Amino acid sequence: MGYFAFVRSNLRLLSFGMLMTYLSGYGQTYLLAIYIPFLMEEFDMQNARISLYYMIATVGSALLLPRVGKLIDQVKLTNYTLVSTAVFVVSMIAMSFVQHGYLLPLVFFGLRIAGQGLFSHISMTSMSKFFDKGRGKAISLASLGHPLGQALLPITVVWIIGFSGWRASLLINAGLVLVAIPILLYYLLDERKLVVATPSDDQQLKATDKVSTWDILKSKAFLLLAPNLFALAFIITGLFFYQFTIAEHKGWTIEWMALGLTFYAIAGSVSILFAGPLIDKYTARRFFPFYLMPFLIAVIFIWLVDNPWVIFPYMVFMGISAGTGNAIMSALQVELFGAAQIGKVRSIFTSVMVLSSAVGPAVYGVIVDAGYGFELIFLISIGMMLAVTIQSFRIIPSYTYAKMKYKFKNRHRRFDFFNVFNLKH
Repeated sequence: MGYFAFVRSNLRLLSFGMLMTYLSGYGQTYLLAIYIPFLMEEFDMQNARISLYYMIATVGSALLLPRVGKLIDQVKLTNYTLVSTAVFVVSMIAMSFVQHGYLLPLVFFGLRIAGQGLFSHISMTSMSKFFDKGRGKAISLASLGHPLGQALLPITVVWIIGFSGWRASLLINAGLVLVAIPILLYYLLDERKLVVATPSDDQQLKATDKVSTWDILKSKAFLLLAPNLFALAFIITGLFFYQFTIAEHKGWTIEWMALGLTFYAIAGSVSILFAGPLIDKYTARRFFPFYLMPFLIAVIFIWLVDNPWVIFPYMVFMGISAGTGNAIMSALQVELFGAAQIGKVRSIFTSVMVLSSAVGPAVYGVIVDAGYGFELIFLISIGMMLAVTIQSFRIIPSYTYAKMKYKFKNRHRRFDFFNVFNLKH
């Protein structure tokens, strides 16, 4: 089924997924980073201290996510979404009234677990659980909410702060979420028509039914996927958290960096749209070893070049990896673990992602405050991506390497790159 026919047939559920990822932006680092300068000035904090508070809150949400995330397999999706929304809204209201810096970890915790954690979890789990043949397209279309939020929410929030102040802007944000979610649930979500997409392989379903959290954590699939997910979230969150400090370090204006974010959002959107049909056709595992390579090139660019024009290839290549990576990792979890308990599986991987997004800003903040500079940060980022990219080739079995070599030597006149990496035996 083509994109347009697929969208027409599943418009309501796809819209629900995309808007949930869009609204998760209120708890994402790229938006909370706007409030960091105001909080540092209000409570007289340095980078290391506020990064530590952010890390404590995000680690706490990462530890709790596997417990609350798996409940999405056991309760109504509507009820699960409403409870998550209540936590999200209360946390934004609490942040607008906070008067003591030591309370920031608590409000950060609510924003991170509800926004970054549960809203994204609801969206991706719904797409993974209720779609089968078009799962790649569904995940990709729902993932469009992330770049859409990155393109629109920062501009909107900065504008709101400009006329209302940062505290009042949080109340306005809370009101928008509080109004939007019931409307989405009422008009877009009809749980009576939702059916879990079961794998065609009965043995896979049987194995998934018996899976425990410990079984997932010690599985080869988890040990294969987790390092990549950790590295991507660690580096992107760390760089976004200090994006304006990087601009100052490079001698760039904030306007240049903001314009670059628009290119990041566009590149992420385009790559997401291309990733869905390719995943449906070739499977996600074929792309897994390669999706971090554009991001690696992006960091090398910003490390070596000081000209402000480098912002554009930097943001574009980073957006390509972030967009394709989100779709690939979500689809790959279903390919390797099945759909029956994907809520439990996704909650664990989401916890890994949230944990890494906590550690990234904290580590980078310590490096900056210690005076080592961003050159060391760029080198650490490059080294991490090289290491996890090399290890991700383990997804290709050794006997498949022999098939790839044979296919390459005996390829036809028209070379199909993807067929070289055919993992179907």
